[in-house]
Amino acid sequence: MATQSQKNAQEIIKLQGEIKLIHNKISVIKDNHLTHLDAKVNSIYKLLWAVGLISLSTLLNLISNLIS
Repeated sequence: MATQSQKNAQEIIKLQGEIKLIHNKISVIKDNHLTHLDAKVNSIYKLLWAVGLISLSTLLNLISNLIS
């Protein structure tokens, strides 16, 4: 039968393994997924600017047609 200190040592080893796994997953998220998400958000911003500029130019065209 294992003593309490042996059980504690086994639990510490188990926790160290889990910490390494969590660290690895955080690194993958930070290095890979955040880059892809940033690229997607930037493309959405570009699309929103394009839609905004088209809307503004259409509005200005409408106003100039109404004035003349």
